Amino acid sequence: MARWSIDQVALDAINEDQMDVQNAEALAGLGGVEGLSEMLGTDLKEGLEADAAALAERRAAFGSNEMPPPEAKTWLDLFIDSFDDATLIVLIVSAIVSLGVGLYEDPAKGWIEGAAILAAVLIVAIVTACNDYSKELQFRKLNAVKDDVEVKVQRGGGQQEVNVKDVVVGDVILLESGDKIPADAVVCPGSSCTCDESSLTGEPEERPKSAHSDPFLLSGCQVTDGSARAMAIAVGRNSRWGRIKASLAVESADTPLQEKLEVMANTIGMYGGAMAAITAVVMVSMWYCSANPEPPISWENGFEVALEAFILAVTIVVVAVPEGLPLAVTISLAYSTTKMMKDNNLIRQLAACETMGNATSICSDKTGTLTQNRMTVVHAWAAGGTMGDGEAAESVAGVLQRMPSLTDLLVKGMCLNSTAQIRHNGDGSFKTVGSTTEGAMLHLAQCVGSDYAAVRAEASERIMKVFGFSSARKRMSTIVRLGNAGGRATRSSSQGRLYVKGASEIVLERSDAYTDASGAAKKFTAKDLAELRRVIASFEEQALRVVIVAHRDLNGSTPVTGSGLATEAADEYEQGLCVDAVLGILDPLRPDVTEAVATCKASGISVRMVTGDSKNTAIAIAKKCGILSEGGLAMEGRDFRRLTPAQLDDVIPRLQVLARSSPQDKLILVTRLNGANLPASREEWEEAHPGRDWDKENLKLLPGHRAEWEANHGMRPNGVGEVVGVTGDGTNDAPALKGADVGLSMGLSGTDVAKDASDIIIMDDNFSSIVKAVLWGRTVFDNIRKFL
Repeated sequence: MARWSIDQVALDAINEDQMDVQNAEALAGLGGVEGLSEMLGTDLKEGLEADAAALAERRAAFGSNEMPPPEAKTWLDLFIDSFDDATLIVLIVSAIVSLGVGLYEDPAKGWIEGAAILAAVLIVAIVTACNDYSKELQFRKLNAVKDDVEVKVQRGGGQQEVNVKDVVVGDVILLESGDKIPADAVVCPGSSCTCDESSLTGEPEERPKSAHSDPFLLSGCQVTDGSARAMAIAVGRNSRWGRIKASLAVESADTPLQEKLEVMANTIGMYGGAMAAITAVVMVSMWYCSANPEPPISWENGFEVALEAFILAVTIVVVAVPEGLPLAVTISLAYSTTKMMKDNNLIRQLAACETMGNATSICSDKTGTLTQNRMTVVHAWAAGGTMGDGEAAESVAGVLQRMPSLTDLLVKGMCLNSTAQIRHNGDGSFKTVGSTTEGAMLHLAQCVGSDYAAVRAEASERIMKVFGFSSARKRMSTIVRLGNAGGRATRSSSQGRLYVKGASEIVLERSDAYTDASGAAKKFTAKDLAELRRVIASFEEQALRVVIVAHRDLNGSTPVTGSGLATEAADEYEQGLCVDAVLGILDPLRPDVTEAVATCKASGISVRMVTGDSKNTAIAIAKKCGILSEGGLAMEGRDFRRLTPAQLDDVIPRLQVLARSSPQDKLILVTRLNGANLPASREEWEEAHPGRDWDKENLKLLPGHRAEWEANHGMRPNGVGEVVGVTGDGTNDAPALKGADVGLSMGLSGTDVAKDASDIIIMDDNFSSIVKAVLWGRTVFDNIRKFL
């Protein structure tokens, strides 16, 4: 008998992509996390029963937490697949006929021409299979199931470590900072944490999670701060990560070059065969109808004349077929892939090289592709003035270093009100462990010459109280005892200082002064406040994340001892603050992105940004890198999803930015652009839209279907419209990467799922390397054209 009263369909209804508000409302309708736990038969304190039979029953009802590994192709499979080419088929048929006729006509030397053609075909097949198999070996590890990952769960009243594949719906999972979330889950009451969801949603900022404020944890994402107990609500194929992984199983479409070669092969076969047949018929007819036929008409002579005519017809077909073309194409592509590797383009599929040369549209992710996915302080306001070039923290640090007293206060406020750490790479870049916003401030501290670890160590014994950050407070504060570090603080013997960092609107309303260049507090005037609010508004218009760092000196009238410093008392201390700096934090553009976008546009390639980030941030970045032009359209995913196929076709020519998009939105956009993988029949449409009415809705639901798409679009021979390239680095980009004509993932920051779904890997994560991929692709096309 089932121990739960809810099914997977109902769980899916509270776990939709990019539907945070609706998901929260649906969860509340079930009675919140507590109500859902009752429906799932889970005791939030004790966990599930540690009973193998009961767990197996749950696994049968809700699925297992694993995806079946894709079947790896052997060298023989790839060798056989290489013969699935119209040109090679025509050559093979011609070679066999030529070989047979040649042996009949001249047993000593007649086999040479047919054997030479077969040898060329064999070389093409071997080279293609070897190249693809070597790439298959390199990337097979991306699909490996990581069986050695252990997860902590609460079962039978105690903690257990189980394999990640053994997690079931209803399990209470125990998560700590740095852990990767093994399944979609909801945070249990009484715990909270912060998560980095950029790989799945495209949003670079960490998301605070608690049972009463955004309780949903997404599989594959990472806990960056805090610890939490969470109840699994979706595993394996039913999780958001699993849905993306499952959607990657799409049929590959022919590349533009393959289509052209197929048309050529069909044309040669059709017209060459027709002319050969006509020639043979004319020869036999001329002999038969001649007044003095030579040799004389007889059955034996007729066979000889017909054979002679057939040999001539075969010769016409063999001469017409460019037997060197497949070999030239294969060698040209293989050579180009080697050269492209030096330009940081790792080609997984030979055909992707020439496909990129035909690209007419590129749909790019923002976070980690156009930008560096590394939050940086690029602007600041301090001591009454603004600073920063909008690109690097060094431009801000250079000005701050001329104000050492103010900078000392700012550095302590940034370092003591954070738990993040910075790990430097050998190439001069760095990676933040923890909040990327805090990482940006620590990086600024390093740029002004401070060691954040040393600052924390020096103050560690004097820290009296920490008022932690929460989504409700939107700020964090630390009280530090001043004076003799080894003494005991009292009202009369010591003073303290409160350091605060938090959201601009929250901290500013609690402030009445700012720190001037000498480090002294200066009261705000009405004019000062108006100017500062204008500066903050200008930062926000540039899509900067605005954070204020402030302090307050606590005198004898305010206790700084450990007694009485309860969290509830935070508001009492966080008043009368003195603003040290207003920081504008941005995920900066990658080098050469603006130039690369301009080059693409000049080459006739339209560039679109498709991101899960907010619309304002997407617009600001798109304008900065040149994607969003005058007359261009920026749209949110929720509005995109309401369109009919016909309406979307009207919007696409002007659509340059798609924000707050889900993985499915990206795939739909790519599908409407290139026409690939559309449902080709009513049965396929109904399979893609279960429960929907074909007669009433086949022209209303995206992505549409083949018949209506063909009625409105010009097509390449196989019914495909634009040649679309998609760039991305996150798991959320994988469906679009797979559905595009050529998918380009980031080698350094890309997730395994994104790399596995792509055709080309950009090894240096630089968008400008895509321009080189286009250049090489067009070079291949030109070389093949010269051969013909």
